Amino acid sequence: IIRHQIKVTDYLGSGQFGTVNKGLWTTPTAGSVSVAIKTLNDNTSEDERVKFLQEAAIMGQFHHPNVVKLHGVVTIGHPIMIVLELISGGDLKEYLNKFKPSPGELVLSSVPSILLSFCRQIASGMEYLSRKKFVHRDLAARNILVSDEGTGICKIADFGMSRDLKDESYYISQAKKIPIKWTAPEALHYKKYSSASDVWSYGAVMYEIWSLGHKPFEKSTNQESIRLVDSGYRLPPPPGCPKPMYKLMMQCWNPDTHD
Repeated sequence: IIRHQIKVTDYLGSGQFGTVNKGLWTTPTAGSVSVAIKTLNDNTSEDERVKFLQEAAIMGQFHHPNVVKLHGVVTIGHPIMIVLELISGGDLKEYLNKFKPSPGELVLSSVPSILLSFCRQIASGMEYLSRKKFVHRDLAARNILVSDEGTGICKIADFGMSRDLKDESYYISQAKKIPIKWTAPEALHYKKYSSASDVWSYGAVMYEIWSLGHKPFEKSTNQESIRLVDSGYRLPPPPGCPKPMYKLMMQCWNPDTHD
């Protein structure tokens, strides 16, 4: 994308290597399109610059209604930008707060079908990534964006930790930062990531959805949560969670990677 076609507007937040802003992309064909712009900080190292562009290279290969779409990159001049579709509703973790009832009230009867729809959409996006031989490695409600139109379309985002598996069935990681409470035991102990470890994380996302935004192992430290999982403990069902949904979560948290 040519730099002069991009106009940066509102600040949305900061990412690993820079800031995320709202903006407008003026194209000769489609006119002005609202976009999200990831900008690389000026003082980043060459290694970080490569990682930043790697994320764009990964995203450019995905075309699925439940995966965030890459429009393009601005690489000539400073700063480097990744231009993505703008998702209006923010991240799923925050979005779930809308459904929390006030004290003394019950959850609205329409909520379970919306939550089920979220689970289905995320599963659909993840199944697509798995077919493409990609491992996300950081699947969590905070990394899923929700569009506000209608009942909410979920889109998987944040591919900073994704890896292409190609011929190997798992990836050995050197990552320093690991989202421990979402991560499968074989990934924590042996750094082995695969579609199976993404399935474990998907179970944790289901827990976040049906608990309306509570973190897995919210009251435990990282080390405690590892010990609990290794001893065979699993999170109990969130209040009001349908039995079939909890059964699915438990299947995601099978101690055997192949299962």
